[in-house]
Amino acid sequence: MSCLTRKMQQQLTRYVQKNSADFSSTDPACIREDLVNKGVCPSAVTTDQLRVILKLLPEQIFR
Repeated sequence: MSCLTRKMQQQLTRYVQKNSADFSSTDPACIREDLVNKGVCPSAVTTDQLRVILKLLPEQIFR
């Protein structure tokens, strides 16, 4: 498991929150792949780490 710093987690949380409409799926694996392909997220960030980030978001976004 890679090290996801607090700052990186905050940045990813803000990015996902602001761009939630751009994602075609609510599946963490698909969102992770989109973020990696856009160069927003390092490929070392795991799906489980992204799942934790998605749980931190307000309910109306991804639930």
